Amino acid sequence: MNLESLKLKITRLSCERDYRLLFDNLSFTLDAGSILRVAGKNGVGKTTLLRTIAGLYEIQEGEVIVGDRSVTEARHHILYIGHRSQLTGDLRVLDNLKFLAGQDDTCLKRALDNVGMLGYYDSLVKELSQGQGRRCALARLWCSDASIWILDEPYSALDVSMIKTLDEKISSHAASGGICLFTTHQQSTLSEFQTLELGCVD
Repeated sequence: MNLESLKLKITRLSCERDYRLLFDNLSFTLDAGSILRVAGKNGVGKTTLLRTIAGLYEIQEGEVIVGDRSVTEARHHILYIGHRSQLTGDLRVLDNLKFLAGQDDTCLKRALDNVGMLGYYDSLVKELSQGQGRRCALARLWCSDASIWILDEPYSALDVSMIKTLDEKISSHAASGGICLFTTHQQSTLSEFQTLELGCVD
């Protein structure tokens, strides 16, 4: 997809969970280069919204359009990294990343180096700290061609240095014409982003 014409359009999106309306008739458009923080208290539907936009949850009402395609048709243009690491504890770091990212060892090792995991290629994930596990999950950003990044609580368990590294990567992605949506309850060093505040719908 041409990043210059990249657009993510959300139209009249509504979702109900456990007889509770999380968001109703939600519409917004993100152009190439946009960074959007989805904010709100716990339980208001931030993760549900992100997973719906990523095509991981069935759309109950409304549309999610990437360029001129439905999200189902454009799912390969989207990288979703959830608040859980998606890593398998009994596998090596490199094997986990190879399974998740599908790239060659050279690319994966370079990605791990970029997130401060040089020398941990052969370590078992279960031997890592929580922060190191998070770094491994985020390394996928350094070996992905996806134009839209959707990140749920990406700063969780990260130290100040890695937060800065992540924000520089997100800013670089947006400057190249990509789009990023994220949630966080922590401090970000990003200088420019939009905010969408979710709240319980009566």
